[in-house]
Amino acid sequence: MNKISPDDFLLANEMQLIFDKQMNFEPVRGNLKQWKGYVGTIEGTDIPIFANIYVQDGFPEVPPFVDITPKINHPNVDDDGSLSLRILVEWQASFHIYQIIEDIKKLFETVTAKTYKTKAKKAKRDERHTGLTISKIPIKELPQVSLASSSSPQMVAEKRNLDDSIVEYQSEIQNISREIEDEREALLKEGGIAFEAKSKEITISREEDLQAEFVAIQGTLEVVEEKFEDGDMTNIEYLKLHKRYTKKGFIAEKQLNQVKTKSSGDMTKGDERILDLEADLFASIATLNTLIEGYEDNEIEQIAYRKQLRALIRAIFKTRLQLEKIGFNLEAFLRREGIEKKYPKGIKQLRNAEGVETTESVSIPFDTLKKMPSKTADFVSSAIELIDLTRLKSVARADLLLADIDEMLHILKTFPSIPKDHWAIDDMNNWKDIISKYNPQDVIKEEDCEKLEFQAARWLNDFRRLLKEL
Repeated sequence: MNKISPDDFLLANEMQLIFDKQMNFEPVRGNLKQWKGYVGTIEGTDIPIFANIYVQDGFPEVPPFVDITPKINHPNVDDDGSLSLRILVEWQASFHIYQIIEDIKKLFETVTAKTYKTKAKKAKRDERHTGLTISKIPIKELPQVSLASSSSPQMVAEKRNLDDSIVEYQSEIQNISREIEDEREALLKEGGIAFEAKSKEITISREEDLQAEFVAIQGTLEVVEEKFEDGDMTNIEYLKLHKRYTKKGFIAEKQLNQVKTKSSGDMTKGDERILDLEADLFASIATLNTLIEGYEDNEIEQIAYRKQLRALIRAIFKTRLQLEKIGFNLEAFLRREGIEKKYPKGIKQLRNAEGVETTESVSIPFDTLKKMPSKTADFVSSAIELIDLTRLKSVARADLLLADIDEMLHILKTFPSIPKDHWAIDDMNNWKDIISKYNPQDVIKEEDCEKLEFQAARWLNDFRRLLKEL
């Protein structure tokens, strides 16, 4: 008898709670990591609204993410369907999926959804942001159906057809690596690669195997990009997958080059560890570049930008701390991989975060930074967001600026060895008084933006200096 894994038991428990406490929600084709259900209607119509809840790896420590179909106009729903909800932002491991469903229903009861106003679709970028050459993979188009009436037999049939199409599409994406593997085998056959008669398996070399893996990752990145541009994927999901597969692609490419240049492709455990860390740093910079471009093009909204900026800065700091222990040289790495040319905006933001050692500024001392790396990353992230908001000016809302200053103040006051009367603390409090005179949703004056941008850069440089003195 097969043993039930802890994850399966956890999901089964969530299923029981949903069935006990909620109506109209069910797993998609029995998949307990994807739930779909009715949460309301569009204002003035009978068109139903459905919520899709996706349970991510690491649940319950990692919150699920939610998107809404069909497209609607609602203050909590992005153009890509991504739903912003307090319970997801303040998620705790003790929370449950049925509580998310309750909050979604209450939200649409309190603030009604309006009919979506179609916007002109933005042209797809000619260049991908993965650093890899992308191979085109045909994507099946979903059939278009109308949502006429939530109670009519026609509506029920159309909804069932739509669900079936979505499931079929998702299944196709999940199996994309297997399909590419089949194509690889066919190509190998055409190339005259021999088969073993008994096992009927292809005899392939390590190089051929790595080449196939590299092509499969390229194909997956293409699918991820297509899904995001077609509105089938949330901002946060896209950025996470972008980083994951960019890292996999970097590793596969380096392993392939290793095999090509050496008679033995074996790596030591130490070499593999260094490769994994360098791949993580490369993928973080690449994804940071994509995040900034999306934010500047208004494709990524403020909440997603703030969350992902912090996650990426934390990841970069964590990786840098580990790399410094083995004598890592960042500048040599950037030159070797051509990162500055591939990801100029990501590098610029990395420079803002880590700093550059000059006569007027200092850099974060990763070789000696041992304590509180998370708080350090959070302070730097808040400062960068503050600089971005004031630099762009048009998005420099008073409430957003105050949130960043409050976080920086809290970190300074609780950081070891920083005096309570430090000049930056007094300066931040003065700026809080200035910005508090605005209404929360007001964009502050251009002259205040310029002054605050300058001060935020000073606070960040001074914080890096304080780290060196700890």
